[in-house]
Amino acid sequence: MRVKSYFAGTVEEALRLARQEMGEDALLLRSREASPEARYLGRYEVVFGLPAGPAVPDAAPAPPRAAVEPAPVRPAAAGPDLTAEVAAIRRELERMSEAVSRSSLRAASQEFSHPHLTECLARLVDSGVEPGLAFSIVKSVEKRLASEGTGGMVAGIRRPASLSARQAGEALAAELESRIRVSPGLSAGEASSGPAVVALVGPPGAGKTTTLVKLAAVYGVTARRPTQLLSMDTWRIAAAEQLRCYAAILGAGFQACETTGALAQALEEHRHKGLILIDTPGFGPRDSSFSQDLARFLASRPDIETHLVLSSSAKSADLSAVTERFLEFRPARLLFTRLDETATYGAVLNEACRTGLPVSFLTFGQEIPEDLEAATQAAIAGLLLEGRRPQAAEPGRLAVLASAG
Repeated sequence: MRVKSYFAGTVEEALRLARQEMGEDALLLRSREASPEARYLGRYEVVFGLPAGPAVPDAAPAPPRAAVEPAPVRPAAAGPDLTAEVAAIRRELERMSEAVSRSSLRAASQEFSHPHLTECLARLVDSGVEPGLAFSIVKSVEKRLASEGTGGMVAGIRRPASLSARQAGEALAAELESRIRVSPGLSAGEASSGPAVVALVGPPGAGKTTTLVKLAAVYGVTARRPTQLLSMDTWRIAAAEQLRCYAAILGAGFQACETTGALAQALEEHRHKGLILIDTPGFGPRDSSFSQDLARFLASRPDIETHLVLSSSAKSADLSAVTERFLEFRPARLLFTRLDETATYGAVLNEACRTGLPVSFLTFGQEIPEDLEAATQAAIAGLLLEGRRPQAAEPGRLAVLASAG
């Protein structure tokens, strides 16, 4: 086993550096405060081990070789057992990483001027907001309250603890809303006489096809726009036929396109339509060679508004990896689905803040079109703080947005 120490100002940062360089297969051996002679490298030290693979270049003193037991060698026949063991180790690492993050946050929260701010921090982390982002938000809340004269720190002097839970909650909601960009509706086609052309891209199982049908129902049928559905999803069995059936029910046109050349021709043929919606395959991590052609096409067409569809029930780290893969499609907005399948909504805020892209829509189930809602800052903040779906006043608002578009 190869081992390496990582030093940083916080345990969380040291963990991030280790995972970034050594990968998910690395094993956390121990974490501790750095020794006095190594303190210049960082306050905390985490030691990771890599059971197999190429050597990792050392940037800091490694612990004595005798202090680490060599990894046991298993016969090749024990493949399934080894897979299960690796999965169990990863789950344990995730648990330990979460515990370390929470411990670091507890220590950091001691500098807040009021216990209600510590409660705000815990609330965000429990909602799935990344710890670093959560801490930054609450520090901004503290400054916001201090500027309003409601507790907090001013010029390094602690003010009297006159903050109520209601005031802290209102300030937190206001700060969240200030950090969330939204762009509800479909803006494609607004600045020209041509059709509104919208493409949905994203990983497999994100709910692109169902969401596309919901958009067709609201912005096509309800708004009385001639609508054309185009499917590039010729990979999944009967995927195009499913969309064809939906198009027939809605009274919309349908066409399957196997190549970007065919897609370009279809867009030209249907330029007289009011709305064109493009369904795309769910590209996985190993499909990059197949997705590049479509990515180049969409990125080169400013007349096509591309929405990246993400499942909110996925882990935040997985969503970040997915988003990075789909940046080559040049998405203009984020669209979050499956909010009915999770009780924590931090992933929405994490990706919206990380990418800086506005959120267009939220979906809460399979009902068409009732479970499609235009994104608002208040709705997303409400999900994070109250853990519930916004008030059911959205269908009318969607109809207004659709008719206005």
